[in-house]
Parts: sequence; C-alpha cells; structure tokens
Amino acid sequence: MKNGQELQKVLGTNIKIKRKRMCLSQEKLGEIVDVSRNCISDLEAGNNFIGSEVLARLANALETEVYELFKTDDVLPDKATDVLLKYCEEIKKIAEKTKKDYLRKMK
Repeated sequence: MKNGQELQKVLGTNIKIKRKRMCLSQEKLGEIVDVSRNCISDLEAGNNFIGSEVLARLANALETEVYELFKTDDVLPDKATDVLLKYCEEIKKIAEKTKKDYLRKMK
C-alpha cells in the first residue's frame, strides 16, 4: 500500500504524462479545469493534492478515469515524455503555418 506522499507523486507523474500526450500546456490544462497553472505545476511535482471535485474535472479534461491517474503501470520515463512534448510542439507550429497559408490563399 502506498502512503500519501507516494500517491501524490504517482498522481503528478500521470497528470504530466497525460497532459503532454494531449499536447496541453500547464496553463491550458489549468484553464480547462479552472485552476491555476501553479496548481497544475505543484500537482505534477507531487507537492500538492486536490479534492475530489477538481480531481474529477482533471480526469475529464485528460480524457481518462480518475483511477487511471493513480496507476503505476503506464508511466513513461521523463525522456520519452519530453520527446512526445517536442513532437507536439512541432505539430502545433506546422498546423499554425498551414492555417496561415490556407487563409492567405483564400483572400
């Protein structure tokens, strides 16, 4: 059985992984869940815990179930998560450029 501190770390790691897989910034996730970016940062670092209402909104925003946020079998190493984030950022840039080019052609 895990103690409270271990659960906070597992929760934080899973939030970070799922957020990055969805190409969301901490700020954007905070907006969706209606908490501050600092709250998301503290959660991901395992330095904070949240109530059930915010936890439910967070799971919903991350398109997962609450219990999934406490699982330890889906944790990727930080390097793999960082690689995913890098690709997400590149895809966003390409999408923005494509959108601008399309709009320019439409004028």
